[in-house]
This record gives sequence, structure tokens and C-alpha cells, in this order.
Amino acid sequence: MRAMARCFSTTMFGKVQRGDEATLDELVQGLRGLHVGRADEARSATPFPKSTDLEAALKPVFLGLGFLHHHLLVHPRTGDRFEYDFWRPADGIAVEVMGYRADDEVYKDILKFHVHEGTRLGVVLVPRWKWISGKKTETNYKATMKALAFADSYMDVEALVAVVYDWEAVEDGWRLVLAGRGTDSLGDHGGRAIQGEGP
Repeated sequence: MRAMARCFSTTMFGKVQRGDEATLDELVQGLRGLHVGRADEARSATPFPKSTDLEAALKPVFLGLGFLHHHLLVHPRTGDRFEYDFWRPADGIAVEVMGYRADDEVYKDILKFHVHEGTRLGVVLVPRWKWISGKKTETNYKATMKALAFADSYMDVEALVAVVYDWEAVEDGWRLVLAGRGTDSLGDHGGRAIQGEGP
């Protein structure tokens, strides 16, 4: 298994090149404090934006960094079509934005990184908490870290990166907060610093 590095909001599996670290720094800077609204009214007691709301807010940030949005790809063996939320062909960086169902969807999302030959670095944005009946659980976060740790053993990419986020209510919507802890039930692994906020 390759090396794992961690800081406040970003966990990295594998080897991240110097240029990729600069890109991740840019991404994190663009994410921090991002204002996100809901496209529709919340249908449950959990009022946070959906992953599609977050993706819409992220679009100008990522496009400004040279990413394509909803880039269509084809499975090399089956011919089935799939897409990345954001993709930068110049250096092979793919980004998937996960929301409430991250614990169910993470394996499908990271397998895209494995299937697509041009992907060098796979990044997933994952919510820190999953809210069930008004109570927060670590299900999304733990499931994502576990999936990345398993995937790191066989994935044909140079590195896998998880960026953990949370929400803070503001007057006219929500503010994206980069979240995480230096230690958790998965252990404290230390690592390279990617700029982030504390919990």
C-alpha cells in the first residue's frame, strides 16, 4: 500500500506530484468560504444544499482553473458512457462531488478513476457528516476513507485525494467549510500540508 498523507481537510493516498500539490492548493483556496444556495426547497429536516447545488456553485471555480464540466467518457471494454463532474485533460485530474449518499456512491465514483486510462489524480469531495433523522453520523466520511484505502492498493492512478467539507448557515444560504480532524478512529497519519480549516 502506498503512503497516505493527511492534514485538516485533505487526505491523500499515493504520490502527489509537486505541480499537483499546487493545483490542490488552488482548489482548496477556491472552495473555502464558497457561497452555495439551494435550487429548491428542502424536503426533509436536513436543509443543507444537495451535491448538485454544490456542483453548480463549484462550476465557475473549476472552469477558471481549466477543468471541463460533465465531461463524457467511454468505458474502454464495454463502450458504456460515464462522466466526471470535473475533468482537466491537460494533467489528468478528475474530480467527483459527493453528497448525502456518499457512503453508497463512493465505490462507483472512484472506479471511474481506475477505468479511465488518462486519469492520473482522482479527487473526491465528501461531506464530513451524514444526517439521519436530525442526528449527524460519520458514515460518509468513514466509508470514503475506507474505500480510498482499499482502492489505493489496486488503482491505476498516481494518487487519490479526499477533500472533506461541511456547511455553515449564512443569511442568504450556506457557506462551504473545509472540515476534518487531525485524528479520528482511522488513526492519525500526519502528512503534507494542504491548506484547510479545522473542524
